[in-house]
Amino acid sequence: MQCFALPLKTSTMLNNLARNFFWKKSDTQKGLPLISWDRICQPKARGGGLGLRKDEATNKAFQCKLAWKILTNANSCWVQAMKTKYLTHSTLLDYKIKPTDSSVWNNVLPSRNLLISGLTWQIGDGSNISFWFDN
Repeated sequence: MQCFALPLKTSTMLNNLARNFFWKKSDTQKGLPLISWDRICQPKARGGGLGLRKDEATNKAFQCKLAWKILTNANSCWVQAMKTKYLTHSTLLDYKIKPTDSSVWNNVLPSRNLLISGLTWQIGDGSNISFWFDN
């Protein structure tokens, strides 16, 4: 689930299993949902939610975590392998997808857009930042 994007049908099935666990009385009798599934999946801090997560969001978060690991954890064995194989001439944010890339790498790359929307830069000496192209 961490390395691969789950198909929508699989995510829906997993969410249905979780819903049925809460709302079904038995295999033959349906229960009465007293609160919407969206409300149950809200964080506890917002009130009314149980803090459960939908599988699509969890899957996307895991993939973003791998992309974040590439940006921040240079000592990881997996990160070193990915950088050696794919990022010798570019960075993760500038990498162009190739048809020969592995399925794991192809599943991590789409999470860049979500990751970029929350990134901020620490300027330092400015050697890693493009004035014209980076936010």
